[in-house]
Amino acid sequence: MKIVEIKPSKLHLSELHLSNGTQVLLDKDVCCENSLAPDMEIDDETVESLKFQSDYVRAKSRALWYLDRMDYSEKALFDKLVSKGFDKKSSSAVIAKLVELGLLDDRRYGEYLAQKLTEAGNSKRAAMQKMYAKGVPYDLCKELLEETEVDEESSLLRLIEKKYAAKLEDKDNYQKVYAALVRRGFSYSAVKSALKKYTEDLDFSED
Repeated sequence: MKIVEIKPSKLHLSELHLSNGTQVLLDKDVCCENSLAPDMEIDDETVESLKFQSDYVRAKSRALWYLDRMDYSEKALFDKLVSKGFDKKSSSAVIAKLVELGLLDDRRYGEYLAQKLTEAGNSKRAAMQKMYAKGVPYDLCKELLEETEVDEESSLLRLIEKKYAAKLEDKDNYQKVYAALVRRGFSYSAVKSALKKYTEDLDFSED
């Protein structure tokens, strides 16, 4: 079959009209690099290769745009690309290239998340859930959180001061706060100890 016509399209794309009646959208740079022109003979295998090249170029450009704004795990960025309509094969190739270039690194991203989440007062269990939800592999989450120093009592005291201090002014709310902290993933003993210390310090300051 032949290329009948090449028309400009939207978003840096060109529209190829083929002699078999089909139309193919390709990135303009891919068309130029492959010297595509009307009356050129082209087979199905070449069309598929061109479509992959085009999708790869566009997916890589979009991935770099995302990474310029925030960090991602490999899985999260792959899912993001696929959700935007990019082919799984080209999206996977883009992720592999970005990992090779050091622009994507699950360990580096996981270390950042582990530190940030624990400093924000999350329990290890809650931090694990949030890291895994962002695409960090489970075994890596577990390893990084085991390496991260977490002072549960200090985290709990900061969290109580920030979110629950007003409620604890009414002693009837003690059990509600206790239950809320346990639901955040802290151990029963750690919550009990932190609340005891906080309320004792509060009583002392009032005296």
